[in-house]
Amino acid sequence: MADDDSQPARKGILHPEGMRAVRDFASGIVHEVNNILGVIIGNAHLAKKSSANAEALEKYMGEVRDAAEEGRELMRHVAVLAGEQSSRARPLSLNDLVINVTSELDPPPELDLSSEEATVQLDVWMAREALAGVVQFMAETKAVTSLRVATRVVGSAAALTIEDDGASPTDDELRALFAPFTKLDGRPKVGLQLTSLADLASRSRGYVTAGPREPHGLRIVLTLPVSDGTPSGDRPGVPLSKKGV
Repeated sequence: MADDDSQPARKGILHPEGMRAVRDFASGIVHEVNNILGVIIGNAHLAKKSSANAEALEKYMGEVRDAAEEGRELMRHVAVLAGEQSSRARPLSLNDLVINVTSELDPPPELDLSSEEATVQLDVWMAREALAGVVQFMAETKAVTSLRVATRVVGSAAALTIEDDGASPTDDELRALFAPFTKLDGRPKVGLQLTSLADLASRSRGYVTAGPREPHGLRIVLTLPVSDGTPSGDRPGVPLSKKGV
């Protein structure tokens, strides 16, 4: 067990820096929406030209549908961050959440789960989606050969640690992690997942930190107060619809 897991440390880059960058956020939204519209318009034009070819028509219309779904998902994330979609927090098992999120990863990450039940207050659907996006972001980094996800309970706090063995990010890169849609050198685009995770944490009186892992790599830690309640019947240890309810 790494020393960093023994207690939730407030070392590294805290999430509010990126979340306050309203101008960068708006610029990122414009860029993402323009990309989606470009795919829709381009494929709609090709579909019109290929109206006599059923196979080509279906291909282009499929691209249009996929882009439209991506746009709807983007707007759903924006609505949550803007406070237009309320978060339905409930007690849930942090261990079950980790198992559910990592169950389909190939190769699976190393899981180091707390023997003490870590029950926290989060919106189960939003937490699953945001955490899955962060884990996927780290797993898809080409330089990463191992990924570890751990949970710990220390007093009244629960910590979820995700760490990889890729290149250690600089301070500027760590700050950029929390700026939506940023692409770091050697890592895929983050999107809104890390920003969403930080937002969920702040609503639950918690926080997210990011820092380098020794001897090299990236570590992201979600720290939350332990809930007095027991996990609800909607435990994330059971299969969940990707889009929730």
